[in-house]
Amino acid sequence: MQLKYAFSFAAVAAFLAACDSTVTNINDDAKAEGTITIKVVDNHSGAALSGVTVYSVVDDKAVIADSLGLSVWKNQALGDHSYQISKDGYATVHALVNLAEQGQGDIPRVGDVIQTVPMYKAGVQAKGIVLFTDDKGKTNGASGVTVYANLPKEFVPCELTTKTSESGEYSFDKLPEGVEVMISVGQEQIKSKTYVGNDVKLVGGTSMRAGDIINVSSISLVKSSAQIVKIDDNTSEIDTKSDITFTFATELEADSVTTSHWSVSKGSSNVLISTSLSKDKRTVSISPYTGKWTEDASYSVRGTVYSVDGASSTVSSTFVVGGGSSSAGKPDNVSGLMIAQDPDYTYYARLSWDESDDATRYNIYQKTNVDNDFAYLTYTSSTYYRVDLDNYGSKVTTLYFIVLPVNSDGVEADIEGAKTVKYTIESDDELEEDDDDL
Repeated sequence: MQLKYAFSFAAVAAFLAACDSTVTNINDDAKAEGTITIKVVDNHSGAALSGVTVYSVVDDKAVIADSLGLSVWKNQALGDHSYQISKDGYATVHALVNLAEQGQGDIPRVGDVIQTVPMYKAGVQAKGIVLFTDDKGKTNGASGVTVYANLPKEFVPCELTTKTSESGEYSFDKLPEGVEVMISVGQEQIKSKTYVGNDVKLVGGTSMRAGDIINVSSISLVKSSAQIVKIDDNTSEIDTKSDITFTFATELEADSVTTSHWSVSKGSSNVLISTSLSKDKRTVSISPYTGKWTEDASYSVRGTVYSVDGASSTVSSTFVVGGGSSSAGKPDNVSGLMIAQDPDYTYYARLSWDESDDATRYNIYQKTNVDNDFAYLTYTSSTYYRVDLDNYGSKVTTLYFIVLPVNSDGVEADIEGAKTVKYTIESDDELEEDDDDL
């Protein structure tokens, strides 16, 4: 009997010494509730941590762990139990414990659970600089930019932020030791221009200890073209003396609003026009050089506008003078639109569609998960387009495309009713796994 008891004590000690797993003891006695024991240890040394605050989200109650790092939670119901664990000098962590029913039939048997939770000392410093290149080609420190540090999901919070100084420098002073941290910059406005971070820095790791300093390589911001969104036009109310107007949400480049970028046609003949830009640089006006349009005549208008950031967008419409806009001359939308990983080229996607009888080319519009609206991408006379996935930054994970056919009169199909296709960019690891399966 003494040997049996000695063996039992040794087994319990082995359970409590475990540092990296959850131990579930199956209790043969019928019961509907279980006991959860949280054991908190130092991640590096494995030593038990006393004086730790363990807060149960389910019970809305906090207890202090004893000298063995233990906190015991009795009479816990089936299901998930969430705990937030904190201690001075350590990063706060989150633990999720599941109490599962072990019985059969109508007799509940809930196993008691002992879960070991590691904590990580805080105090690793990561510092670096954020740079951008201005319109004159000069590289400067980016002041007042938000820098993100993303920790593994068990940390609370798992995302930290700080602001860069006037010289573009930043520092995270209390990162947890022993883990990898991703440092990045999102979208920023600098001198009324939009920039995005072009890289994610992975720093830290198992060898890093509190007090260590990590010098992060510089993060460069890349200018991002603002999306050009048309918010209004008056093609439904043109009379013989009206100017055609298109209004956009984005400030336009004044030098780009010229007759070389706009055309109006009546039948197969181009009409001589003049163009102008409003004072707020958002509305383009097109007027007939003769001073009047022909009553009851049908016209097609098409133009390309450019933002001050260099983005472009093409718009088109048809209208009848005195009779509103018309869709009679517009081609039908494409059918068979699809997108998939390109079978012939690594890290490309292939956008394809069926040929339209009345189309001479196809305008391709694109939106990503970081954009609010679709923007003109390019055009092609083919029925497919290869998308180079290397052209997108690390924050872009999803792409959306619309393809609009354009007929010989330069009239584009109506975007209303056009099909949108979606493509999810796989990570490099996922692509390598796919290659291994081939």
